[in-house]
Amino acid sequence: MKPFDFIILFFSFIYSLGLTHLLFAATRMIRHRRRLVFSWPHALWMVSALGMMFGNWLSLWDFRAFDPMSLGVIVGGFAVVVMQYVICALVSPDLETEDDFDLRRFHQREGRTYLVAFLAFLILCLAANAAAGSGLGVRNWADQNWTVLAMFAPVILALTVRANWAQVAAPLAMVAMMIVFPIVYYPALR
Repeated sequence: MKPFDFIILFFSFIYSLGLTHLLFAATRMIRHRRRLVFSWPHALWMVSALGMMFGNWLSLWDFRAFDPMSLGVIVGGFAVVVMQYVICALVSPDLETEDDFDLRRFHQREGRTYLVAFLAFLILCLAANAAAGSGLGVRNWADQNWTVLAMFAPVILALTVRANWAQVAAPLAMVAMMIVFPIVYYPALR
C-alpha cells in the first residue's frame, strides 16, 4: 500500500461521515416534507457543502504521486477534511423536534455558525493551497487559490446582509462555483 492509499483511506472515513450528515438530513427532509418549512438559503448552503466536499475530495488526486508523504502534508490534509466534516454537521438540521422542521428559523438561528465554519474553511484552504503550491510543487493547488478567494465574497455577503435576496444569491453563487471548480481544474483525472 502506498502512502497516498493509506492516507486517502483514512480521510475517506471522515468524508463519509460528513456526507452521511448531509444525505441523512436531506432524506429526512424529504420524508417529513409535509411538516417542513422549506428554506432556499439553507438548502443551497447544504448543496454548497456537498459541492465543496466533492471538489476537495477530487483535488486530493493531485497527491497520488507523493512518496513519501510528510507529516505536515498529512496534518494539513487532516485539518481540511475535519473542517469539511464540521461544515456538513453544522449545516445539517437534526429534525428531531418540531422546532427543527422550520428550516427558515434553522437558517436564522444556525446560519451564522455554519457560515463562519465556511469562512474558517476558506482561510484554511488558502493556507493549504499556498503551502501545496509553493512548498510541494502542486501547481494546480496554487492556481486554485483564485477560486478560493472568490468564494469569500458570497460567504461574507451572507454573513453581513440579512436581506432575502442576499441570503439566496450568496449560496447560489457558491453552488455555481462548486460546479465550475471541477470542470476547470479536474475535467479528467490523469
